[in-house]
Amino acid sequence: MRIIRIVLLTIFLFFAGAAISAWWIVYRALPKTTGALSLDGLSQLVTVERNSLGVPHIRAGSLADLVEAQGYVTAQDRLWQMDVLRRLGAGELSEIFGPHTLDIDRQFRRLGLRHVAEREASALDPERREVLEAYARGVNHFIAEHNRSMPAEFFLLRYKPKPWTPADSLLIGGYMYELLTLTWPKEINRETVSLRVGPERAAEMFAEDSPDDRVVVGGEATSPSRPAMAPAHKAGEPSAAISNTDPEAAADIPIRGNADLWDQARAILASFAEESRASIGSNNWAVDGSHTASGKPLLANDTHLELTMPSIWYIVHLTAPGWNVAGFSLPGEPLVVIGHNDRIAWGFSNNGADVQDLYLERFSDTNPHQYLANGKFVDAEVVTERIKVRGQADTSIDVISTRHGPIVRQDNGRMYALKWMAFEPGALSHGYMWMGRAQSWREFRESLRDVSGPAQNVVYADVDGNIGFIVPGWIPIRKSGHGEVPVPGDTDEFEWGGYIPFDELPQVLNPPGGIIVTANARVVGPGYKHYITDRWESPYRTERIFDLLKDRKDLRPADMNAIQNDIVALNDKRLGDELVHAAASASVKPRDARTGEIIARLAKWDGRATVDSVETSFVEVTRDAFVRNLLEPYLSTSTDLYQWRGSVLVDQILRERPQDWLPPGFHTFDEMLVASEDQATAMLDANTHSKNISAWEIGKLNRLTMNHPLGQTGILHFLLSIGPIEQSGSAYAPKAMTHTHGPAMRFVADTSNWDQSMMEINSGESGEFGSAHYKDQFADWFAGRGIASAFSVAAEAQTHGNRLTLAPSGKR
Repeated sequence: MRIIRIVLLTIFLFFAGAAISAWWIVYRALPKTTGALSLDGLSQLVTVERNSLGVPHIRAGSLADLVEAQGYVTAQDRLWQMDVLRRLGAGELSEIFGPHTLDIDRQFRRLGLRHVAEREASALDPERREVLEAYARGVNHFIAEHNRSMPAEFFLLRYKPKPWTPADSLLIGGYMYELLTLTWPKEINRETVSLRVGPERAAEMFAEDSPDDRVVVGGEATSPSRPAMAPAHKAGEPSAAISNTDPEAAADIPIRGNADLWDQARAILASFAEESRASIGSNNWAVDGSHTASGKPLLANDTHLELTMPSIWYIVHLTAPGWNVAGFSLPGEPLVVIGHNDRIAWGFSNNGADVQDLYLERFSDTNPHQYLANGKFVDAEVVTERIKVRGQADTSIDVISTRHGPIVRQDNGRMYALKWMAFEPGALSHGYMWMGRAQSWREFRESLRDVSGPAQNVVYADVDGNIGFIVPGWIPIRKSGHGEVPVPGDTDEFEWGGYIPFDELPQVLNPPGGIIVTANARVVGPGYKHYITDRWESPYRTERIFDLLKDRKDLRPADMNAIQNDIVALNDKRLGDELVHAAASASVKPRDARTGEIIARLAKWDGRATVDSVETSFVEVTRDAFVRNLLEPYLSTSTDLYQWRGSVLVDQILRERPQDWLPPGFHTFDEMLVASEDQATAMLDANTHSKNISAWEIGKLNRLTMNHPLGQTGILHFLLSIGPIEQSGSAYAPKAMTHTHGPAMRFVADTSNWDQSMMEINSGESGEFGSAHYKDQFADWFAGRGIASAFSVAAEAQTHGNRLTLAPSGKR
């Protein structure tokens, strides 16, 4: 009996110790949300009331007190995320994660965003300085107050955060700038493709326009219709893999040379994720009162980014003299980025304006640190960056910079220097800070006048019935060319000659028809005189949203939310119809009975990417096979085929059927489509290891996973991350979903009654996994139900549960 008692006591002590340890690590770090605290720097009392989802409403007597409290409250919920974001932008991840993140650190050390942020912080104007310093005070108060009870991630990784500075906030803005404007790898890709296929064919492949575009500005000018695809110069001989002339052999054409079929299938299916990096994006739109049940405008926005735990967004309501704004903030940055006040609402989607150019620099054969500029060799700047690496010795890299910017790639003796708008003086400090205090279109527009970027498609609505659109930001005017490919850096021929004047940026107020829709596709037509970019994303989300809005006169917030969750991909439906027609008319019939079965299903398919849709998987893999059959006579298998509007190219090819584009081995495009169908069947079979087509459902192939940085595998994945979960949607539907990308937030603003607005994020307000608010918004977000967002004093009073008072130091 004594032994049994000892064993039981040991077990009890073990579990008691484990419980105490868990409490110490996790729950002790949870924020104080009731009672009173003192904050150095406050001039008056500040109150923080949190609703049932943990969303804070901060009320203060001044802007400085407001943002200091915002810094404190955001740190309560998201301090470790804030620290990781600033480390990411600074290239300091390896100090805490070890050598696995060295490549990321090297990338950001070359960009030098930490140095740029510190330079910008030293030159802030007084108003911005006051805001950023107040925010930093709030964060630092939380760090000092919780020195012995940090969030669990700090304990697990055995380190403590450094004090917060205004430069850290600018650095996080710099990271978002990089995320939303990264185009320079595409310039190298385009150069490679253009050299291989020839200029005429490249012009068709990279054409910026589509008959499906729904432009917002400049569409009124008369423009010739897109010309038919002309015979193009063939660059090089066709691949031996498709040099046969037997149409019956077409179905046996390998997609990627002689690669193993499993590798082919995995590579093709990986395009769901790869395409997301290039083409998945945000939706936003506004409709005036002629389309709504209330007679007042509605606005909707869902920004599509990498889906992580916690969300990149943090919802907050901020009130102070001159401010009463609710919406979405970035942890680490003050005020609200997207949202509404009591008179106006606004939302963002990425415009994709081209603000990066690559210059090929000619370095001296005798001095590797001198390069040619206008006939003379000049010294490059060389900075040695030392990177701390956990668990091993420090490593270092030499960052070489020319007059254009840092050398970001060296390839076969070619040295590419990056010129980027974010490097310009004032760029990181002139962000989206002041929109929340605007009370009209005029004031809103003026609040954006000195914004540097990243350029966004900003939609607007107000209580007076107005809707508007503008693309603010510093967008370069080039002396020569458009910077689509790397250009010589040894002359001034390709320099920037200033920026597009603010009054000439794309913008409109109350357009005819009362609808503004953007979804990363082309927003300017032939009537707009400046070059923005020609890398617009495919137009199908914009077209689908526009079609769902144009005939409605009774729209309500729930309808806007339903459109955000729409799963119809127009290009998938069109290609599905082409596949049905091809199988019925081509001389070559599908060889695999399963192909025929899916074709029969496509004949009845409505284009919806439901979780059980085999049709979506089949159509999208068939498109990939078709593109590779089309282009591999000219491109190597290593060339990235997903850096332009590839689906737009397929649409045009199938619409016009240009014989010069038909690869050897096929008599017609219908034969080529049938061959691609059977190839898709083989790939899906290999990828799923199943001959049963039910295993090919898009939900199974496109499972959602939202990882915490520490929750990749094992018990930490179970505790910290979400998924994998089968989901509906595809990259081309308004509900643009891939494995790890999708709507990180959804927002619907009702200008007739702000209390009927909706706000939600993909996880929860807290980054503390022991908190009830770590993922309490996920279920509603995943189901697309929308979450009501009370705004008025009376409505909020029904939802508030916790009240915390922040007092000036010594006055608690």
